[in-house]
Amino acid sequence: MKYGILTYHNIPNIGAILQAQALCEFIRSRGFDCDIVDYTCDNIVKRELEFHPLSNPLKNCLSKYYWRKTEKKIKRCYKYIRSLHLLSARKYNRNTISEANKVYDAFISGSDMIWNLNVNGDDYSYFLDFAKSDKIKLAFASSIGAKWTDEELQKVLPLLKRYHSISVREKSTNEDIKALGISSSHLCDPTLLIEPAKWKSIAKPLPIKKYVLVYFPTKELIKKAEQYAKSHSLAVVIISQGIPTFGVKKVWPKDPPEWLGLFLNADAVFTNSFHGILFSFYFEKQVWTANYGNRITSILESLNLPNCRLDIDKNLTNSIDYKHCRERLFQIREKSQEYIVKTLAQIKVKK
Repeated sequence: MKYGILTYHNIPNIGAILQAQALCEFIRSRGFDCDIVDYTCDNIVKRELEFHPLSNPLKNCLSKYYWRKTEKKIKRCYKYIRSLHLLSARKYNRNTISEANKVYDAFISGSDMIWNLNVNGDDYSYFLDFAKSDKIKLAFASSIGAKWTDEELQKVLPLLKRYHSISVREKSTNEDIKALGISSSHLCDPTLLIEPAKWKSIAKPLPIKKYVLVYFPTKELIKKAEQYAKSHSLAVVIISQGIPTFGVKKVWPKDPPEWLGLFLNADAVFTNSFHGILFSFYFEKQVWTANYGNRITSILESLNLPNCRLDIDKNLTNSIDYKHCRERLFQIREKSQEYIVKTLAQIKVKK
């Protein structure tokens, strides 16, 4: 039985790369034959891998300068994912993905926001619409990141009914799918399937010490980070390729090891990124967010950590009890691992 995973893996988004890596490596570690299908989505290419000129000449010149940095990151990220030897031998696109039926016995819709039609440009390959009727179809921790419109739901519903097993990453999505009369389970993000020690071993040692890290910066996050840094005698480090700002250090990690190193070495983190929040927990950092969307709300509720929200802990007095958090993460990891292995084992027996 050979499994092929459809997910976002070949973009300069570190969280996307790490979740793709984690799911495939975990499945392989349990004795199942599995690849990440090296699929190219046209809309993802336009969003993530192409330069978009601006009409203003000055702004366009500045944009080109930053784009050269992004190009380096794209190359380094792809080199990283290729080095793991997890990708399919062949590349596929929307016109050729049906040929993957000749290679794989079963397909898995992986995690990240692969079911967000605005992100993928209505690419239903991520719903496995190309898979033949006799192929096993699974979804492990798939995400929408929002809600489907009524129009989208009309197109999505028939595809969801073709799955043999569905699990999703957010609690609200799980409830929405169940409300459609379709069986669904709530699963953790794939990065949690892997022990933190593995991620720490990948992290690149950095010369920067004693700092507060800001990822997905906003004015609110930067202001709060500066407030925390001042009271704890720390520097402020922002992940950004923007114009240098007095009093803060801006860095631009080009691959997962550099990105992981920034989180591992930080004294505290302020982030609106879903995976930024998760890796802060894995590395046991004090962390705050101003992102109150369903993706981050779901994980905060699962860990009973509402005070990581800046609208609740406005004075930055929260201190995470990592003994309790570690135990809860272990429970969630164990439950999700058990679900995946049990699902794959049952499919193998049926075949």
